[in-house]
Amino acid sequence: MSDRVLAAIDSSQFSEGVCDYAVWAAKALNAPLSFIHTVDNHAQLAEPDLTGNLGLGTREHLLEKLSDIEEQHAKVSRERGRLLLNTAKERAINAGIADPQCLQRNGTLVETLVENEKKCACW
Repeated sequence: MSDRVLAAIDSSQFSEGVCDYAVWAAKALNAPLSFIHTVDNHAQLAEPDLTGNLGLGTREHLLEKLSDIEEQHAKVSRERGRLLLNTAKERAINAGIADPQCLQRNGTLVETLVENEKKCACW
């Protein structure tokens, strides 16, 4: 098992700092660098309240529309994550990291970190 630095990034104001510190750690430890971004679509959308008087067929139509909106939101979230990872990778390359890896996963950050825990000895 090889050690590596794994940096979790998102769209917050702290991502640039996380990238810079991850680059520093990777250089100091002479370890490969990986950036990870998680997409947790279920946490972002509230459950709709479908109670009340809905006409015949209206509920199915509403559920179909909500499903379409959720699918579009997931697609936008994945694209935003891809752009974040590309930006982090460019920043690391410009700082002297030869081949930073980028990972995008669906699920929560905690689930993703647990999944990658055995692969990483260095955070």
